[in-house]
Amino acid sequence: MRYEFVLAERIPETARAAFPELEKSDVLVAQTGTVLYGPVTDQPHLHGLLDRFQDLGLTVVEMRQLPD
Repeated sequence: MRYEFVLAERIPETARAAFPELEKSDVLVAQTGTVLYGPVTDQPHLHGLLDRFQDLGLTVVEMRQLPD
């Protein structure tokens, strides 16, 4: 499965390192947000990603599964 995560803020490079499995899109979200996307192996991995976003104080405004 692949997922896309839209964040409300730009992700600092130090926080970016916490998500090595995700790619950063060059698309700007409302001039201030970030889009990350990549493979998610299973539900525990997905919840782990969401926990990392929360631990870093990042706000996920949208999340969706992408077609394979």
